Amino acid sequence: MPIDPMMTDALLGTFRNMLQECRDKNLSGEHFDNMSKHVARLEELAQTNDDMNAFNGTVMQEDLYIKISDCYSRLLSNQAMTNQEEKGYDDSTLLKQSVDALRDAIKRLIESKENALQENKNYDPKEAYRKAMEFAERNESKNGMLSKEDAKKYGGGYQQMTAEGEKNIDETLKKTPNAFDSSAEIEVLMKNELLIKPIEALIALGEEPGMTLPRFLRLQIEKGMDKAMEGSVAVREGLVFSYNSYKAMAASPHHNERERQFLESFDSIAAKSAFGVPNSEELKYERMRIEYHYEPLIIEWDEIKNRWESLIYDLYLWSLSYCPIAPKIFPWNLSHNPKEAVIDTQKTTPGIFKQKERLFNKYFGLTFHDVFKHPTFKWEVDNYLMGDSQEIVEFLIEKVYSTCIPLQDMPLELIPMRAELYKEQRERNPETDKYIQRYIQFYDETFGEGRYASKYGNPEKITSNAKPWDWSSFKNGN
Repeated sequence: MPIDPMMTDALLGTFRNMLQECRDKNLSGEHFDNMSKHVARLEELAQTNDDMNAFNGTVMQEDLYIKISDCYSRLLSNQAMTNQEEKGYDDSTLLKQSVDALRDAIKRLIESKENALQENKNYDPKEAYRKAMEFAERNESKNGMLSKEDAKKYGGGYQQMTAEGEKNIDETLKKTPNAFDSSAEIEVLMKNELLIKPIEALIALGEEPGMTLPRFLRLQIEKGMDKAMEGSVAVREGLVFSYNSYKAMAASPHHNERERQFLESFDSIAAKSAFGVPNSEELKYERMRIEYHYEPLIIEWDEIKNRWESLIYDLYLWSLSYCPIAPKIFPWNLSHNPKEAVIDTQKTTPGIFKQKERLFNKYFGLTFHDVFKHPTFKWEVDNYLMGDSQEIVEFLIEKVYSTCIPLQDMPLELIPMRAELYKEQRERNPETDKYIQRYIQFYDETFGEGRYASKYGNPEKITSNAKPWDWSSFKNGN
């Protein structure tokens, strides 16, 4: 049984196109024959294997990708040498070739953007979804992609799932007409004009009357035009975009500082250059130095934050499980036996919590109460990333934490207080909207007013009756 075409067509298509290109150029000889033989072997393996891993294993063992690429490069290289020999090696020919190569570079830049825009324009989300479902159906017997739950939910199998998926796509497009359109993003991020302008200046230099190849090469180096052609302006624009993006997301102060230093190092190296263009090698190693410095800081920051978030959530869930409404709400209402799931949470969470707390202290030297004075916690609150309200956090610190002990239940007197926080919708931070609004502002300033809403929709308004966080009144349990 052959491998599904959906998995092999994209891969084989590349090599088929390479072979067809050589045919179109009327190339022949030993390298062409070998290339044809290797591509035919790929086709054979795709037809005789039903497992992608086995296919890849054989391809790697036989070095087919390398062999095809080697034949292809040799064919094109030989053709170029033949064409050059026919033209001769005089100075004017070499200069013309250099200028023509620059024109080709501009052409490729323009084509790459046009192709990206055209591909975006031609993208049909329904067709893509149908192909995915057809692939899943063809491979159902082999991979069992339709779970028992889905099989029960979609009595009509993949046909019903496809119909439901297309219906969901229609509903999505009604709410967000640009959900599957990235044209605005392509237009902004693919800054061809910044790349093309210095190339055009170099072409103009090469076409000056009386220009010779040696003089052309000398002048472009003396004027720094070869460096300008590396696209440094576009690179800096990308660094600015990345820096502003991270500031809007506020992942951590380390992320922000890393991006700021990327931009600062670019400007510093450029300022030292005679032509205001940073040396690409120096820039590369400076970027690596900055990355190596901040990577462990970012990893530690994220690990600490993730661990205290897990501790707070355990207390949140454990205390909520004692409320009468627990079996009817998430996550217990998803269980086959909600009441049993509630009891399981009540009995097992304290033991799990204490182990998490022990490991947290072992690896980071932090206690549970240290969390609320830690920079990671303050950052989350100050940047509106904290999803919990001050009221629920203080309740968990002051009332719940000390009672979360293995083999013990939460005291009965705490249950009405906990249920009241849930019922009165005082658990969520009322200001988390400010985080997404900050990012929406950045997105719209970058890609156009209203772009975020047209692509992703307007975020749901946070429903909370809690008060905003106030550090002056925050009690950290000490």
